Amino acid sequence: MDTRMKVMGAALFAILVLGGTLASAAPANKVTAGSYPAVLTGQDVNTEHGKLARLSIGNGARYIECTEQSFATVLTEATTSITVSGGFSGCFANGLTAVPATVTMNQCDYIVEATSKTTGQISVTCPNPGEQIEVHVYENHVKHTENKPMCTYDIKPQGPLKGGKITAINVGMANESLQISSFGSEPTQLTSTVGGLAVCGAKASTETKGSMSGEGIVSARSGGVSTPLMIE
Repeated sequence: MDTRMKVMGAALFAILVLGGTLASAAPANKVTAGSYPAVLTGQDVNTEHGKLARLSIGNGARYIECTEQSFATVLTEATTSITVSGGFSGCFANGLTAVPATVTMNQCDYIVEATSKTTGQISVTCPNPGEQIEVHVYENHVKHTENKPMCTYDIKPQGPLKGGKITAINVGMANESLQISSFGSEPTQLTSTVGGLAVCGAKASTETKGSMSGEGIVSARSGGVSTPLMIE
C-alpha cells in the first residue's frame, strides 16, 4: 500500500529526502512500525552549508540548496514503498553567487522503496502526463518577487535511482528510527529551459545530468508516543 508524506525535498530533494536512493530491482524488505497507525515525520540531519538538501547541475559548479524540509505521513501497515509528497523552502542557488531559488513540486512525489535493511531506491513520479518538478533561480529578490527567473530546470518522472544508505538509530528502543542519506546517488536527468551555459550551467532547451543529495532522520509515533521504525 502506498502511503503519503508531506515534505520540504530529496529526498530532494529529501527523503528527503530527498531524497535517499538505494539498490536492487526487486524490493523484498519492508518499512515497519512498532504499532499502527504510526505517524512518520522527518527532519534534516545537517543544516550547515554544503550538507543541506542539494540539487547539483552538470558538473556541480551550479547547485540549488534548501535550508528547510519536513514531512509527515501515516503508516497503517508494513510496506515496501513510501510515497513522499510536499515541497522545499529556504532555497538558494550558488555558483557565482548566492541568489534566491524555489522548488515547485507540481503534485509530483518521490517513491522510496526499501531493497534491504541498509539500502533502497527512489523514483520521481507525477500524477498527470507532462507534469514535472520545476526549479527556478532568480537574479535577486526583486526578480524573485516579480517571478522573473534567470534559470529554470525541469525534473521529469524518472528512476529508480541508486546510491544511498539507510542506518538504524537507537536500535531496540521505543524511539528507534532511520537515518537516510542520498549522497552520491545516481545522476538525475533534468532539462534547462531558461538561461545560458555561463550562468545556469546548461544552455536553455537542453537536457543535462544533475545529482541529488541530502540526509535526514525519519521517526514514528503511535497514540502520541514514540514507536520503533525499522526495515525488516
